[in-house]
Amino acid sequence: MEHRTHLAKVVLVLILLAAMLLLGACQPHPLERAREQVPIGISREEAIAILSQEAWYHQPCPNRITIDDLFFYTSRRLKEAQVVILQSEPIDGVYVVYDIGTFDEPNAWRAAYRDCLQMDMFEP
Repeated sequence: MEHRTHLAKVVLVLILLAAMLLLGACQPHPLERAREQVPIGISREEAIAILSQEAWYHQPCPNRITIDDLFFYTSRRLKEAQVVILQSEPIDGVYVVYDIGTFDEPNAWRAAYRDCLQMDMFEP
């Protein structure tokens, strides 16, 4: 009887773990969510307010004319974090979103924005 109770507990734990994995797999990538939530042509300020609700870190990276805003999701470790890049340009004195993307290769965004990131925001 005790063996069956232990086996039932093990099976229950395995079922719960499988359910958690499936739920995690069903979560859309932050880029998909960002594209659903932020239409192209919206003001940068409105887009920042929307994306900051779920991102754990937002880093603006001004260029000469445009601004790239990086939003970080999931892990707080630099090598594991998922990034969404919001790109805005000035139109009639207001910065307006013209693209929302990411890099397929994590090392690419880290290299492209290395001078802009505040490294102390990330866990080792």
